[in-house]
Amino acid sequence: MFHKLEKSPTDAKLWIIIKLSSQRYAIDSSYVESISQLTEPISVMPESTNVKPGIIHVRGNVIPLINMRAALGLKTLEEEQAVLAKMLEQRKLDHIHWVEEMERCLDEEDTFTLATDPHKCAFGKWYDNFHTNNQILSFHLKKIDEPHKKLHKAAHLAFECPRECDDCEREKCLREELKENAHIYKDIVVKLLDEAKTILVDNARALYIVVRDQKNDPLGLLIDEVLAVETIKIKDLPPSCMNISGPQLVSHVGEKENSDTTFLVLNINGIYSL
Repeated sequence: MFHKLEKSPTDAKLWIIIKLSSQRYAIDSSYVESISQLTEPISVMPESTNVKPGIIHVRGNVIPLINMRAALGLKTLEEEQAVLAKMLEQRKLDHIHWVEEMERCLDEEDTFTLATDPHKCAFGKWYDNFHTNNQILSFHLKKIDEPHKKLHKAAHLAFECPRECDDCEREKCLREELKENAHIYKDIVVKLLDEAKTILVDNARALYIVVRDQKNDPLGLLIDEVLAVETIKIKDLPPSCMNISGPQLVSHVGEKENSDTTFLVLNINGIYSL
């Protein structure tokens, strides 16, 4: 993906609205030369850091990159994904532990003390409350709901319903059915969780915006997403935001016309000073 931005005398009034983590930022469009998806590996340099990860080659030009998440003190996309992947692995282990304990209780005719309500087990509590802005990941995780609930329903019938009934054959039938289905449902959920980690990697391609001012060579800014091109009102930063050590990367607050939506306005000169 490559978008060349044509400049006109009115471009100074337009702002590129971008997203970094959960925060929205605005860049003066008059500085922006192009917006592209990062499809090639970044060439790491001896002086590379989290903020300055390296260079890329664009149409014969060498473009140094600034990781805007790292520059602004946010978790990098890689760090955020690593945390989420670790969390998905832990939730998978919660699910496996629940199934293994259920099977043990079936084999030993022991009392099953874990939750049979799909909303009250450790995995279910996480699943009901987890939200992500990654639409592909969110859609994929919704596939877990049905097998997870079916597994819990089978456990409820096997462990609780027979206690209210004197039909021993029915109890045996329910328990045998649960043994047969437990691994099927467990494997479906485990597979979906493993696939979710793959989705994280496959959808990790960042965008970069090539900016240039009158005094400097082009610079690439790694971002998460471009949301819109807007006209916005510019307001001064609150005094509490002006005593940040190091380069002043945010210069103003922007407000969308006829809306409560606000943006932090990026200071191109401050970014170049990095």
